[in-house]
Amino acid sequence: MLKKRAAVRLEEVRKNMNDCLVSIVVPVYKAENYLDDCLKSVLAQNYPSIEIVLVDDGSPDRCPEICDRYGSQYRQVKVIHQENQGSGPARNAGILAASGKYIYFLDADDQLDGENAITALVLRAEEKHADITMGSFRKFCDGEIQGVNHHHLRDGEYVNTGKFRFDGFYRYGHLPYDCGKLYRREFLTENKLFCPNYSFAEDKGHNMLCYACHPVYAFVDDSVFLYRFHQASATNQYQENLMSVWIAIAREFHEELDRRGIEEDYHDLTDFHIFFGSFFLVKQELQAGKGVFRAAEIMRQYGSDPFVKAAMGDLARGRYRENVTALSWRIMIRCASLLFAVHGYFLYALGIALLRGFHVDGKISEKRNKRKQVDA
Repeated sequence: MLKKRAAVRLEEVRKNMNDCLVSIVVPVYKAENYLDDCLKSVLAQNYPSIEIVLVDDGSPDRCPEICDRYGSQYRQVKVIHQENQGSGPARNAGILAASGKYIYFLDADDQLDGENAITALVLRAEEKHADITMGSFRKFCDGEIQGVNHHHLRDGEYVNTGKFRFDGFYRYGHLPYDCGKLYRREFLTENKLFCPNYSFAEDKGHNMLCYACHPVYAFVDDSVFLYRFHQASATNQYQENLMSVWIAIAREFHEELDRRGIEEDYHDLTDFHIFFGSFFLVKQELQAGKGVFRAAEIMRQYGSDPFVKAAMGDLARGRYRENVTALSWRIMIRCASLLFAVHGYFLYALGIALLRGFHVDGKISEKRNKRKQVDA
């Protein structure tokens, strides 16, 4: 009986899809080699009611011309030209210009994965009355597409748990990104959930605040977008201000919660954010060939910040260990945070270097992506 009711509900949604306009917001900057493929993947969607909002963020290449060409050829394409402000403000301009019931953010160098991506997301969003609906994704580079990177998440009461926060934001790492998610536009606008203006990782700060506003989540198992992995991407560039931005995301998240009068304790989100930031900082120094001693000095600077010191101290004392069900993660977090708390920065950096040397991080990612079931 329940399956029959669900089938009837889905059929009703299909009939009403014309009333559920989806706004695809595409921030555009220095993507002239990829923008055509990105937009072709949107125009190929079988979903009947889509508008495309192209936000040219002062791109110095041919992107403004490409945007205007699509705007003149397709009536469903809106084009916004603005001075360069960054991807966060570009997404915000798209939110304000969008008129759809739902908004989907798509980076200009990425693509939607197959013609059914938006349809699958809308069907699930309507079925669950969701504010945020998320799918899995696949990475691609030079024509080679990797296997599906599964999110391993589910809806229901599970989303209110610390385990969901740890799994979604850190262990599997799908929740921090704006891409791959269908947002109900009124959820964003009514809660004033606009992207912060960081030079990178702005979508992480955005989605942490989205979570704190208690959205209804829904999930699609299949891959819904293709993430282009290339050396020019921001994630592969050395970020001089990685430390300051990373700390700012955590600190400003709690300041915003205070301004909004949100009383729930989400320090687990920021404590784990700070913890994983230490790994990224060491990894960046090692990838740049600056060595373990330089990485240790960066850790010493990181550890001198009061917010970082408090977060790592929490984890060293075993706080939030109930959020981490995988024994390997629990041991690593506890041991690493204890080492950090006693200022063992060189051993800390050396340990991360050894993990990378044995490709442990890559093996963890490969094993993680192969799993298709959510841990209970």
